Amino acid sequence: MALKLGANSINKLYLGSTPINKAYLGAGILFSGDSFDPASLFAASQQGAWYNPSDIDTLFQDSAGTEPVTAAGQPVGLMLDKSGNGNNARQASGAARPTYQVTPDRITVDNVDDSLSVTVPTGGFTGTMVLATDNGTASYGVTIPAGDYDIGGRGGGRGGLYFPGNALVGQLIRDGALSDWEAAATEAYFVGKGATASYGAVTSFMGFWWDWAELTSFPIIDTSSGTDFSYAWRECSSLTSFPLIDTSAGTNFSFAWVKCSSLTSFPLIDTSSGTNFDRAWVECSSLTSFPLIDTSSGTNFSYAWVRCSSLTIFPANIFDNVKGGEFEGAFTSTNLTQTSIDNILVSLVASGIAAGTRLFDQSGGSAPSVTGESAIDTLRSRGWTVTVTGGY
Repeated sequence: MALKLGANSINKLYLGSTPINKAYLGAGILFSGDSFDPASLFAASQQGAWYNPSDIDTLFQDSAGTEPVTAAGQPVGLMLDKSGNGNNARQASGAARPTYQVTPDRITVDNVDDSLSVTVPTGGFTGTMVLATDNGTASYGVTIPAGDYDIGGRGGGRGGLYFPGNALVGQLIRDGALSDWEAAATEAYFVGKGATASYGAVTSFMGFWWDWAELTSFPIIDTSSGTDFSYAWRECSSLTSFPLIDTSAGTNFSFAWVKCSSLTSFPLIDTSSGTNFDRAWVECSSLTSFPLIDTSSGTNFSYAWVRCSSLTIFPANIFDNVKGGEFEGAFTSTNLTQTSIDNILVSLVASGIAAGTRLFDQSGGSAPSVTGESAIDTLRSRGWTVTVTGGY
């Protein structure tokens, strides 16, 4: 599918952050970044908001809008909504106001408490959010309820803590999903304003989307350089699925998907470099099965699947080549079938882990069969303390 533009409409175009002569190709769609006007997304009176710090006339130092921002380094207490809906974003506290910077024009946040707040009107927004930062630009499915909503950072009502970058170059939220080309065109527009197109240079995604319960879908972004994914999607409780992103360089997955309670499936991501899976999937209570991920570098699986209360199917051989044996609480409050708990115990025996004091815990679901009990005997002979359903 392509959006074909007349020759007179093409000005400056981008592929990612690189200008090219004739077109921007995003999601397989042809269009011009500079000729696209995000205002068109609200032309039929669609609800939402559009924030564009590159338009300095929309920025004020105080939340009342009496003192305009005129230079880099000044605080931003009010950012006007350019969508025509009047959903302006404010920060009453002087200490928690982002700072305006230039080259590119943006508002920077301290990832501690800086944020602006918009009052989402009755009915909320269910649609698409395009978020453009210094680290990358992406489009998300969202459901944002009526009430206060943080711009520039989320954080359990505290505001400003968790944000995928240190600067906001642009943000657009529309009630009603954007088409693929609309989302790609909006991303290109913000890239043209100075946002980074790809997340490909990011090595630490720690806490980037923590507590973003509004996310209903997550895009396939470039995470190929990421080594630290700890806490990245913690409490993204509205995600029902997760994309097959590139996690091949990831070493730390601790707390990564904690309380992603709506996930009904999980992809076969590349975890071959992963060492730390401590509490990675805690309370993913809608997962019924788990894929055969590569745990060969893993050393810590403490509480990894604790309170995954619907988890029944777990694959064989998943721990055959693990490097370490921290499994305390790993499968407590699960719902494993007898075959699944047997699979786990037999695989731990196959790993050959023996040195040190090792703990393994399972509760809920089925007790192991004689096959699993034999594996327990072997583990105990190696110094393991094993607790399973049925009390063997």
